[in-house]
Amino acid sequence: MNVRKLIIISILLCVLTIAPRAIAQSLLEESARQSLRETEDMHGISLGQTTSLKLVVSQEVQYDTNIFLTEEDRKQDLLSITSPRLIFHMPFSDNRHLFQMMYLADIAAFSDYKSQNYVDQDMALKLNLNFPFGYFNLQNGFRDTVQRASTEFTDQVRRYENLGQAAFGVKMNKLSYEAAYAHFLRDYYEEQYDALVYGEDIFTGTVFYQVSPKIKPLLEYNHGIIDYTKDETRSGHYDQVRCGFKTDLTGKIDGVVKLGYQKRDYDIAGRKGYEGFVSQAGITADLSERTKLELNYFNTAVESISTNNNYFDLNSVILKVTQQIMNNVSLLLTSQLDRREYPEEDPDFHAERRDSVFTEGIMLRYTVLNRGRVSLGYQYKENVSNIDSEKYQDNIISLRFDFLI
Repeated sequence: MNVRKLIIISILLCVLTIAPRAIAQSLLEESARQSLRETEDMHGISLGQTTSLKLVVSQEVQYDTNIFLTEEDRKQDLLSITSPRLIFHMPFSDNRHLFQMMYLADIAAFSDYKSQNYVDQDMALKLNLNFPFGYFNLQNGFRDTVQRASTEFTDQVRRYENLGQAAFGVKMNKLSYEAAYAHFLRDYYEEQYDALVYGEDIFTGTVFYQVSPKIKPLLEYNHGIIDYTKDETRSGHYDQVRCGFKTDLTGKIDGVVKLGYQKRDYDIAGRKGYEGFVSQAGITADLSERTKLELNYFNTAVESISTNNNYFDLNSVILKVTQQIMNNVSLLLTSQLDRREYPEEDPDFHAERRDSVFTEGIMLRYTVLNRGRVSLGYQYKENVSNIDSEKYQDNIISLRFDFLI
């Protein structure tokens, strides 16, 4: 077994045996990355030697067997989703710097339950500046949504979320220092959710040491301030220390592992805080010219919408595999498990809530001359909970067309 294979296996074992998740707000970042990945094989409009613009319009038809995510009295429906997507990519100053912009909207229309119609919007901006002595990174993600995926929501709850981040790094021989600040805000359109409106400020300091050209051990400290503007009983703060490493092997394999400890306290006595291990790990790998893999596993405390729980302990495993079958045909496999454990007893059910949400998906995709795609997919989702009212099963069959304009 050569050294490269040994390192790959070691990273995979770390991903499977420890955990990650910085903050649940990284869903905003993942939305932007997902849009970039989904269109990377589609050629856009060239606006210069390196600058490009992509305008993609997607039309999807879904058959959903349980649109309200309930265990009893399930309702099925057929819905149409139109999704315009704009991606602007501009390297400058001899490719040392990069500016990116992404906008995505989902316009959904239900056949029978028209009250469920919605319009979701995502927007992301990113600026990377690289200098001889270091770098500066600035990015912002905005989401206006009713989506329930990877959240505690089972109803459509309209809200908007914004995550702004800035990071400055300095390189000194084999040592690198990074200081970062992030601000997250979640607000709701309906007054009944005012008590859940909150912001989170995260201050981060990280030290990297370049052991080799491909591996950098790191030590990271985070201080977070949680501010619920209309319910101070939910406000609090946390301190977190993690150590680990980042790796970049041959430009085709990127990995990160962070393991540490978090202490989270709330301002009002009587609210349970969190004290325990937290971790983040993941790998993105081009295993071959035809096979790409993404694997992430994480655990941390996440702010909850529950009235009697300030947070829940989240463990999550996410696997994505893209396999090119023929030149224009690819198979996409996704698998996700979210385990949520709540510290406080539910007064209605006299039990501490435990949810295990399974999501499995398969999609067959055909690309037409790098200008469009046709995708046929199936997704199964189930929540196995010790609270009967939270249980559900759902099946979604989809047919999607992507057109590059």
